[in-house]
Amino acid sequence: MHFKKLILLAIIIIYCQKADAQFKLSGKVLNYNGKAKLMVNIPLVYGFYNYNSISIPIANDGTFDITFPIKETKLTSLIFEDKVVCDLLLQPSKTLTFNIKSVDEGPLFLAGTALPENKLMQDIGFDEPPFFFRSNHDDKPKIFNTFSFDELIANFVNPFKLKQQEKIKKVYASQIDYKDKQIISNEINYRSYYLLGLFTQTADLKKAKLDSLTFEIFNNVPLKSTKLTSGSYHYKFVRYYMRYIDTKLALEVKQGNIPNSAPLPYYGISFDSAMVARTKYGGGYIEFIGAIKNLPHSVVEPYFYQQITDLYKGKDLTNLSGLVYAFNKQFPNGVYYQDVNDKVVNLQKILSANASNKKIEIVEKISSLPDLIKPLRGKVIYLDVWGTWCGPCKEELQYIPELKSKFKGKDVVFVYLDMDEENKDVVWRDFIKVNNMEGIHFRKNRQTIAPFWKELLANAEDKAEYYPQYFIFDKEGKLVVTKAKRPSSKEELYAQLESYLR
Repeated sequence: MHFKKLILLAIIIIYCQKADAQFKLSGKVLNYNGKAKLMVNIPLVYGFYNYNSISIPIANDGTFDITFPIKETKLTSLIFEDKVVCDLLLQPSKTLTFNIKSVDEGPLFLAGTALPENKLMQDIGFDEPPFFFRSNHDDKPKIFNTFSFDELIANFVNPFKLKQQEKIKKVYASQIDYKDKQIISNEINYRSYYLLGLFTQTADLKKAKLDSLTFEIFNNVPLKSTKLTSGSYHYKFVRYYMRYIDTKLALEVKQGNIPNSAPLPYYGISFDSAMVARTKYGGGYIEFIGAIKNLPHSVVEPYFYQQITDLYKGKDLTNLSGLVYAFNKQFPNGVYYQDVNDKVVNLQKILSANASNKKIEIVEKISSLPDLIKPLRGKVIYLDVWGTWCGPCKEELQYIPELKSKFKGKDVVFVYLDMDEENKDVVWRDFIKVNNMEGIHFRKNRQTIAPFWKELLANAEDKAEYYPQYFIFDKEGKLVVTKAKRPSSKEELYAQLESYLR
């Protein structure tokens, strides 16, 4: 009898834990037209990625009612009509009700146990863009460069910091729970550093002024005593803090005339060793070493777990394997240990399965466009010029399966021209197989791709050789569309291709 009571108690505890690990969101889309879309993007750790967006079903009368699995406090993004409306603070076992009419008006918070903190965030303008990003001038980066260093501090940095401190004061003067005050204030604080870091990178400043501004912003950032309990701004800030570390490193190397064979400040390894490790394990490995030396490990572990997940989602096995190696060496008993290993194994299985996939055709000796086009006469060719190092190129790959499905059985052939150096040949071959990139592939390096760019852009007004770029050849082998639509354009691209199939 005693044993049965223990089993019953265990079941009750598990049920209560599951019930608590959720957040209920409800309300109404006013003047609902049957087409409006409502979503919440719940970050894994930080950042906005489409795979984290959860669509909220809306009834015919505009009402919605959904429960999210929330195990810990999360700062999330509310998306209406494909635009981010505001940040929402979601916490386990809480509820929130609001109505929404338009993107500009935002949500009207009505009720729920999460009402006080979310209403406060709205009232203080938690997620409003900083004033220095709201200029209507297209040339505002150049405008920023007309200011002296002291003027930048006086007119931009200090006023912005002061406004953030005023928000924090309002948070602590409010009636919300003290824990929520800490969470929101922490996010305001690190959001300000993140936005100032973003400002330094977008203001197009001359190097000396940029370096001085970077030092002024980040020299006294508190690191050791902070522990993030909610959203992503702390982790977004990390990227710019590590750029600050690299700026200090470069200055000290130059001033101290440190040789390539000597240990570098802030990293503890030599430049020569870093280059060897970068070649073997990827750039993420070096970034990880710097983070471990300069940031609390409680921040480093989740920060790089997000990066590992990004590499896994992008099926970048080479860089994933190198970063996981470093990650597991540092955190052998970490909560993510098994998960990151499973990610590597999963991609290795895909690579093995596609090792002899005949639909992934690699052609070795292509020296000009006619060499490529001639055997494909009678087909419409969609040429993708890309590189394994190119983030936007890899983002577009997620739309390729839908594109190929749309033209399955039709006279369309997909050709991929990769720009990677000779030492990345194996990386390239593995990447296209792990990503199941069925089609025709050939690789050129920075020098040998030049004639292809010249041919592709010969009649284009825009001669820029950026990546990725797309081109369409008709069935006669004639280049008919330069700067074609990207796969993410979907219907616009489909229409372009269809017009040459007739």
